[in-house]
Amino acid sequence: MDTFVDYIIAGGPNHGRVYCRPLDTRACTPLVVITADGQCCLPAARKQAGARLVLLHPEATGAQFRSILAA
Repeated sequence: MDTFVDYIIAGGPNHGRVYCRPLDTRACTPLVVITADGQCCLPAARKQAGARLVLLHPEATGAQFRSILAA
């Protein structure tokens, strides 16, 4: 059975978008997403005990990150 992970991107051109993708439990590599501008977004926080990951764009501002955490 596949395990799925929900994540939301803070900052960049995909700011605020929510995605769901299968998680490969056999690999121990962290979740990384490449956005429309070619930047690499990495996990920065987890909301509500694993319900959703927040991925941080390298050009995200503190206000954008806090708005995603507050939503």
